[in-house]
Amino acid sequence: MKFFWTLLTGIIIISSCNIDSSPPPATGSGYRDLKGYFQGELNRLETQKPGLFKTVSLNTKHDSVTISAPDSLQLHNMLAPFMDVDLHKPSLQGAYDTILLADQFTGKRSLMYKAKDEATLPQEIILELDSAQQITAVQLNKHVRNLVYEYEQNLEYQHNHHIRITTRQRIAFLPEKELDIKIAMMHL
Repeated sequence: MKFFWTLLTGIIIISSCNIDSSPPPATGSGYRDLKGYFQGELNRLETQKPGLFKTVSLNTKHDSVTISAPDSLQLHNMLAPFMDVDLHKPSLQGAYDTILLADQFTGKRSLMYKAKDEATLPQEIILELDSAQQITAVQLNKHVRNLVYEYEQNLEYQHNHHIRITTRQRIAFLPEKELDIKIAMMHL
């Protein structure tokens, strides 16, 4: 009887810490359609036209602007770095390891794509999914390093909330440059 309860407790603990290496079925290739997701977000934002508060920092210089009614070009430029990521390209077939971390209590999930090769860009993609398996946040990380050049870019998108793009570049014998762009969406 004691063995039964120990086994039952072990099964419950293992199932609550479910770490699954297969993504939820989304498309034929097993990857989420990020390009389609951001196209849908662009269409939604063009309809809603939320106000934007944009802050740009280049090293120690900062500037801010409020855009009360952004046009479609401004919205497209805002999401363009995210729309460039297309995991469905034939050249990226099998280029990423996929890790799914699931919260059994809330139904939320974190879906991670980690590049198998350093030359694959972006090297890391993290998707946060709600209990209905809809994307709530996206984070993309890429970097290039060699003896004379170093480049890092981190992109973060949170549905209906904000965008942040941080880029750091260092070239040998030149000062490092860091560009940080924050865009907060203000829904009326």
